[in-house]
Order: sequence, then C-alpha cells, then structure tokens
Amino acid sequence: MTEKKAFTLIELIVVIAIIAVLSAIIAPSAFKAIEKSKISACVSDLKAIKTAALSFYADTGTLPCTKSGGWGQDPGFTKAITPANCWANEGGCADGCTNILGWDGPYLEKWKRSPWGAGGGGMYDWERWVNYSPRNVGVTCSLSGVVTLESYGAVPQPSLQKIDGVLDNGNLADGYVFVEGDVSNPNYLQVMVTCH
Repeated sequence: MTEKKAFTLIELIVVIAIIAVLSAIIAPSAFKAIEKSKISACVSDLKAIKTAALSFYADTGTLPCTKSGGWGQDPGFTKAITPANCWANEGGCADGCTNILGWDGPYLEKWKRSPWGAGGGGMYDWERWVNYSPRNVGVTCSLSGVVTLESYGAVPQPSLQKIDGVLDNGNLADGYVFVEGDVSNPNYLQVMVTCH
C-alpha cells in the first residue's frame, strides 16, 4: 500500500503566514495607486469642465445658472437647459437660465460623478457667482463659474490637498481652489474654473 502525502499543520501555518506578509506589503501600495488614479481622474474632469465653461461662455456670453440641472446634474454643458429640464430650486429656471441664446453644445460628452462617487459626497455641482473675490488673490470676478466637489468624508483630505496643488497654490484655505468647512475635514472643495 502507498501512503498518501498530506500537508502538515506546520506547513499550512507557514504558507498562511507568507500570504499574510505579502498581503500586508502589497495592499497599501494598491490602495495608494487607486487613490492616485482617482486624483488624476478628478483633475482631468475639472479641466474638461473648465474647457466646457469657456466654450459655453464664448458662444453665449454667460455661464449656466447655479445647479440649473439639479444637484449633481449637468447644468447645461451636455444639453441645453429648457423650461422642461430646468430645476426650479437654486434659481435654475430663473430668467436667463433657460433657452440661452447662442448655445451650440454639447460642450461635454457627459456630466460625470466624481471618482469618489460614494458615501455622502462624490458629486460635482455647478455654481455661477456674481462679483466674487477669490480669497487672497486680489481680483474680483464680475461673473465666475465654480465647480463644487462634495466631500463629506468621501474624499480624503490629502487627496483634496493634492488636487489643490495641481490646480492652484496648494493652500486649501485660499486661492481659486479652496475648501468650505474645517480644512482638516472639509465638506467640499470649490474650484473656480472661470473668472470674467
């Protein structure tokens, strides 16, 4: 008779220990790579929105109204805002917000959720501000377009810091990219994409 060979308990424990050590080494690198790709995607989205806003302004002489398509929805870059698809809250259906003359879009292929689109945040919202002075920049914008990246714990503060570093001065407290709420745990990041 031939004896069947089996793993001993010690061999199994050694294999499990090796797998655990490898996982502990590899997992943080994988999570860092995932977060880094989210930051890159977000910066790319914000640059695309800026280009869309500038094209929209060149065609129409104005910017979409604040949240005219709704919270986290297209404000008029992918399809024109009409009385049928405007959002009455936040002034989206106010005079001059629908059927904007000269609209020749679409200016974006689609309005996206942010790469962190989970939890309480993860949306991009559009806002139009009048006579706004960015913090410590020394200019006043008669008309500005701002994208808000809702955070509410969904976007880590170091990621917001890196986005600010790429798009602005790296200081979350002032400039064209800044946070609202506590800088160490902000509710959202605001990015001024155009200032006229």
